[in-house]
Amino acid sequence: MSTNFRGFLLNLPVNTDLMREFLAEHVFDPKDAVDWSADEPTLAAALADAIEANPDTAVRDDLIAAIEQVAQLSDGPGMRQMLTVCGGDPKIAAAFENLESPEERALWLYVHSAGKFNEAVIARLFDDGLTRDSSQRWMLPVCPGLQLDEATQNTIAAAVASFYLKRFYYGRNYKPYVVARHIEGAVLFVIDLSDHACNRAVWVNGSLRRGPLILSRTLVLNYHLATGRTETVAPGGEEAQKALVDAFTEHGLKMKGAAKQIVRQTYRLNSLLDGVDIFDRESIGVAQPRLKFIAFQELETGLRSSFEVMGRGNRASVEKLLAAAYPSDQPMARKWMIVGAQIELPFYPDEGSSGKTLRLRFNRKGQANLHKFTEEERTLIEPLLVEWGLIDAPKVKLSAPALAEPEAVKP
Repeated sequence: MSTNFRGFLLNLPVNTDLMREFLAEHVFDPKDAVDWSADEPTLAAALADAIEANPDTAVRDDLIAAIEQVAQLSDGPGMRQMLTVCGGDPKIAAAFENLESPEERALWLYVHSAGKFNEAVIARLFDDGLTRDSSQRWMLPVCPGLQLDEATQNTIAAAVASFYLKRFYYGRNYKPYVVARHIEGAVLFVIDLSDHACNRAVWVNGSLRRGPLILSRTLVLNYHLATGRTETVAPGGEEAQKALVDAFTEHGLKMKGAAKQIVRQTYRLNSLLDGVDIFDRESIGVAQPRLKFIAFQELETGLRSSFEVMGRGNRASVEKLLAAAYPSDQPMARKWMIVGAQIELPFYPDEGSSGKTLRLRFNRKGQANLHKFTEEERTLIEPLLVEWGLIDAPKVKLSAPALAEPEAVKP
């Protein structure tokens, strides 16, 4: 994926009605500067030159910003968010079937469904925000049929905005809205504090005017309908996120004070030295798990070494290849710190399918990409993290539901 507007144009068919609609929406007509009969790479380069040379700087800047915003949804995670927020719209699903690339689908969504496009961008930025240390996890009461009408949304938002106004002196203007995430079985509750110039996404008569969405003044709460598992990403630190969760629990779920914060554990990656076998793996439909990548670092010297099994069709595991390639050196036995890893969980194929593979990644901070999986996939993965020794079994309070989260509940 290229987020630079020029590189993005090179990956997109530009001699199309869709591109001409997009350019017309931004009041840009390159007919005198572009030969539409040229081949695609030449045409894309000429179009980029024409955009950069536009004397109307406002049109030029808005158009470049729009292209780079579309590029945010043109990779794998972006495509997933488009599918999850548009899952209930058959018109969009049919249009996506007729488009060949994620770039075209992102551009089509921008042109034909501004609301869904903005929802997908928010969902993408929320997922990216979950990787930051400032994000928080919670367990709330389960409410599978949760409905947040406009009055309820405004009540929650008003309570949260009052906290921001007292603490940070902003929050006089706000706009709450809900984004349904069909793949995850969750809803995003979003509050846009759009009264600041730094956020160019401005609400006009109840609609979001086009502009680059940024999370510096946006609060997001992700609530899983089936389990009550909740994640928050918001500016202002722990107290601000607690204010968001408390308001949502009191006014949205009608259960004041029922929120339980979950403290994230750091995954103990050195436990991977003992392997990633699974007891009775056939019962959950998993074939032999594989350690596909591992990275070591020697703390004294700062030396880092990484080993990866290349090729999607290669079913080898990295620790076995290392033992065969370095029988006397034994890199896995050096007691170096593990600073990265990837585990593959291949499932036995169902009839008529090749079988899916889940790829679990860990970074040097001891964080994993669990937020990328569906609720069903997480339910399968989380007990394995305990079995491998990566985390402790979750503690359960009698006053709260049993947690399947790889984290411990605050006492």
